[in-house]
Amino acid sequence: MSDLHLSGKLSDGDPRPVSRGSKIHAVFLGLDSLYVVLEYPLKDVYLRWSSSVTDLHDIRLSAGIPVGDLVVRRGGLGYKLSVWDVDARLFVTDRVDETLEGTAAAGQGMGLMLQLGPQWLAKFGSVTHTDRLIAHVYDQFAVFGVENPNQYKARLNRVDIALDVFGLSVADLSIEEWRRGWVGYAKRKDYHDSSFTAELEGFSIGSSKGAVRFKIYDKVAESTSSGKSRFWRSVWAVGEDKNISVARFEWTAKPYSGRFSDLRYLTDFNYVRYLELLNYLSERWGRLCIPDTDANRSRWEMAPLWIEIRQLITEWTVAIDGSAKRRYEMRPDLKPAYISFLAGSLAGLMARLGVEERKEGPASLFDAIAYLEGEGHSIVRKAQAKWEVFSRLTDQGGLE
Repeated sequence: MSDLHLSGKLSDGDPRPVSRGSKIHAVFLGLDSLYVVLEYPLKDVYLRWSSSVTDLHDIRLSAGIPVGDLVVRRGGLGYKLSVWDVDARLFVTDRVDETLEGTAAAGQGMGLMLQLGPQWLAKFGSVTHTDRLIAHVYDQFAVFGVENPNQYKARLNRVDIALDVFGLSVADLSIEEWRRGWVGYAKRKDYHDSSFTAELEGFSIGSSKGAVRFKIYDKVAESTSSGKSRFWRSVWAVGEDKNISVARFEWTAKPYSGRFSDLRYLTDFNYVRYLELLNYLSERWGRLCIPDTDANRSRWEMAPLWIEIRQLITEWTVAIDGSAKRRYEMRPDLKPAYISFLAGSLAGLMARLGVEERKEGPASLFDAIAYLEGEGHSIVRKAQAKWEVFSRLTDQGGLE
């Protein structure tokens, strides 16, 4: 199989075989993010968190304003504010049923939207114990100040399922084979090249507004860019200094708006529903096939790589151990680009001060910091303020 193209034909001078047989293996399969909308009619939660913000345009909201153990930031997706607990965030607004009563928009309240990220899900998102997962979701609503959240319906607005394939380089994939061989409901395809290497870094199939969207991208590059490389390498059980290739296959489904049968609300979610959804996404909704002369594309033979992907999914779900736990590294990366920028900025200030003060060389680091303090830039005060935010957005305990 290692001598085959995705199309299933023998390589003809093409040095980029992309199906690597036993060399590729799954290092993660599970929930990557979960969006749950609580049909909450009251404005009290919004008032609670907005009371700490005098101006919704306050520039401090970009970085975050510490409030207790949490952080208040700008909103999004139509919500005015968001409240963060590591990578769990609650989006809040006063456009709820209580304030819309008696208006033309009555009954169209937005409720509260909870977005759960991969770090939260690593701790609480076991798909084999969905009763616990559902309980943890309601507990998280309670952390954000919602009283008796389980009294309200919780919509499954979006579910992201990710499969990370070790040993498969996205740059080696043939766009033409995906263009010709994709069989499924979605037609739109978008391709993305790296701005640094000009090589293929990922592509998507389907629209972001549709009920389902599929993406493949270089997870190593993405996690490095987002400052989550430490976390994902701990998930993959790979050292931080190793040069690796990991291709992410990611399906985004919108059960509520897409009217998925028996999977529109949080309480509908269980392990069987999860497997049914995963099988639907990777088999019926779309798959990579070998192009054929048969006009009925549904009869086309599945491509070698997609056969392997389906096998990886089957093996992972059969062998899954719901009680197994590992320690994940939750601290964000100190990105090389940031360190380089900081070193360059400090060196530049030391050099300029040396010239300004007519020294025989650059000023010392101590003199540079003293100069900043003298100009009203308190490093210690700013560091404390930033730590107050960062410490609340970082789970420093990991998971045993």
